Amino acid sequence: MSLYQSPYAYFGIRFFYEGDKLDLYLSKAIQLAKMVKGQTGVNPPVGAVVVKNGRIIGLGAHLKQGEKHAEVQAIDMAGDEAQGATIYVSLQPCTHYGSTPPCVNKIIDHGLDKVVYAVKDTTLPSKSYEILTQAGIQVYQQFDHEAYCLYEDFFKAKAEKIPEITVKVSTSIDGKQATDYGQSQWITNKTVKQDVYRLRHSHDAVLTGNKTVLADNPQYTTRVKDGKHPIRVILSRSGDVDFSLDMFHDQLSDIWIYTEDATLTTTLPNVFINYMSNCKIPDILQDLYKKGVGRLLVEAGPKVTSLFLQQQLVNQLIIYFAPKLIGGSGTNQFFQTQEVIDLQDTFEFEIVNSTLLDQNIKLELRKK
Repeated sequence: MSLYQSPYAYFGIRFFYEGDKLDLYLSKAIQLAKMVKGQTGVNPPVGAVVVKNGRIIGLGAHLKQGEKHAEVQAIDMAGDEAQGATIYVSLQPCTHYGSTPPCVNKIIDHGLDKVVYAVKDTTLPSKSYEILTQAGIQVYQQFDHEAYCLYEDFFKAKAEKIPEITVKVSTSIDGKQATDYGQSQWITNKTVKQDVYRLRHSHDAVLTGNKTVLADNPQYTTRVKDGKHPIRVILSRSGDVDFSLDMFHDQLSDIWIYTEDATLTTTLPNVFINYMSNCKIPDILQDLYKKGVGRLLVEAGPKVTSLFLQQQLVNQLIIYFAPKLIGGSGTNQFFQTQEVIDLQDTFEFEIVNSTLLDQNIKLELRKK
């Protein structure tokens, strides 16, 4: 085992390397965190692994906002064996009191010997290093790029107090979401539909415009076994909502309508009206975050999609391309602007991943 003192030690961070086994344990903690991404609300997804004498004795993940944190889950599983053990955590253990006590207290109370974490939490002032070391516990950080990518958008979203935003588009190869006659079902194939169900499962809410709801009568559910149905968010400035449509009667998840119509009301038990004098996207995003939406999927028509892209309110852009040419006018082009954009001012993205889905292509992009 070797200890490497880096310049980061000035900030109370030490880096720890213990070969392949360390990588394995920390990797398991990160994979646990990735498995719960999208179900922890405005809290970060965290995984933890407790190890003693080369044997895993506890596993944990933060399963839901307000419930036990990953470290607590893992230590509870380890029980009395946790004394003298090492805990590997995807994110630096917390020190603040919220809906649950600080994780550092649990680590100290159960006599763990060492803490190794992948990413430092930059969203809150934390003295976990000082608190743990004063209790005689060794604390190390092993930076992991995969873990950093997991938390990068979370850090940005928490700083801005808005959800992490994924914009999803299904389109022809000439960028059309529908024909000029409004036909849109279905441009992409069944494999894409299954992938979109999984995408919805990993988000707290899905947002769309009222025109899309009226045109397509969608449900925005997750049709996978034990899938989590996201909250449905509808933007309807005019309040012209048709409550006879399917989604208003399945009661699989709540529906939140944002409108400028103060007279809009309903008696449906799972439908909630949010009145705003001016339904601006940034204000809606802040309200969603206050209500506990940590990850938002935008699954809408060209108008709403373009609003998010124009205002650069996007962390991840996912485009599903079908090998079809639709033609016609630009009415249903997925990205539209009133003015012509100079090439020097275009919105640039980087391709993170591309996948072939039975002759349809999935492009995953991030804003540069």
